[in-house]
Order: sequence, then structure tokens, then C-alpha cells
Amino acid sequence: MSEEICAADPNDTRCSCYNIINRDCDANPNIPGCKENNEWRDSLVGVIPDKEEFADQKALAIREIQSRYHCHNRACSEDKYLPPEYYDLIAVGRCDFQLNICASDVNVGESINSKYFRDCSINEVEFQDLDSVYVQDVNVQSILGLRTGENAALIAAKNKELQLQLRAEEREADAERQADIETKQTEQLERIENIEEEYERKKENKRRLMLILLAMALLIVIVILNV
Repeated sequence: MSEEICAADPNDTRCSCYNIINRDCDANPNIPGCKENNEWRDSLVGVIPDKEEFADQKALAIREIQSRYHCHNRACSEDKYLPPEYYDLIAVGRCDFQLNICASDVNVGESINSKYFRDCSINEVEFQDLDSVYVQDVNVQSILGLRTGENAALIAAKNKELQLQLRAEEREADAERQADIETKQTEQLERIENIEEEYERKKENKRRLMLILLAMALLIVIVILNV
């Protein structure tokens, strides 16, 4: 199984992991990997009321869930093609994640003279204003210990860029090694050909010498017989 096969055929079931990493699952909802992960995403965000006041939380949840499509075995099991980017994502630990959502939709109807108290809190929230944190430099976010989809994606992208660079260097080094091997093989063939040519020249010279000696011997015999 190779990247070329998955790049050419998104409907190959073995390419589900490649699809969720390299293709847009919103634009391709029915291809392997995207289909089951989109269903998983919808089952999670479906509990969030579809109202304007909850739109930001719902959008955040969708982004965070989609950035973790590679987790578990919905798409990236051992029997699938696992592209290099998959190992980048695993390396940055993006599967270790807990998404807390606080959303409620209350309809008091025609209640009269009633008091309603809504307490919606999430324990151990390190940052109350995430927007103010997200606008900071990614290095500051790292110092603060905040793992976001944005900086995790940046790390994965940098890792991918580095891997591509290393692969290019490896391909260049392999090409140079192959060129050296071919040069040595060519030189060896030339040496063998030179040795064979030298052997043939010596063989030809020896044959000519034998013919000359034979001719001289016949000439001597003829002279002796004519005396």
C-alpha cells in the first residue's frame, strides 16, 4: 500500500486514514474515513442547541473534533495505510484531549412569579477568556501550557515540512550514491574490456609470431633440400 494509491483513489477502504488527514471531509462526506468520523462528530455536537448564542461553542467543538479524526480506530487502524502525517499528529499528543462544553437552553413557558437559577460551570478552567489567549504568539501559548488546535496544527505542519525536507535530502543522497555505484560499475566494465582487449592483442601477436617462425622453418627446410 502506498501514498500514490490513496492519492489516486479516495474510495479505497484502505485509505481512510489518508483521507481524513489529506482531504476535506466536509467536501467529501461519503469517502472512507470521513463518513464514520463525520457521523461521530455529529453525534457529539448534536447535543449543543442549534442557536446563535451557542454557535461559537459549537464551531469550536467541531474544529477540535475534526482535528482528532485520526484518533482511535475509526479511520487509522493497523490494516489501513498510515501516511507520515499520521505519526506527526500522534507525536504531538493530540488524542489526549477533553472537550468541556457548557450550554443550556431554557424555556420557562408561562411560569408566573417563579425564580429560575441556572448554574453552568466547568471546574479547573485555566483560562476564562480564550480569545485573548488565542491572539497571542504561539510561543506564549506554549509557555502558558495551552494546547490548541491551532498550535498543534502548526507543530504538525512544521514536522511535516521537516520530514519532507529530510526525505528530499535522503532522495538526493540516494541519487548521489546510485550515481557513484553506476560510475564505479562503468569504470569496472571499462577495465574488464581493456583487459580483454589486451589479452586479444597478445593472443594475436603470439599467433603471428608462430606463423613467422613456421614460415622461417619451412624456408630453411627448402634451402637444405636444394643444396
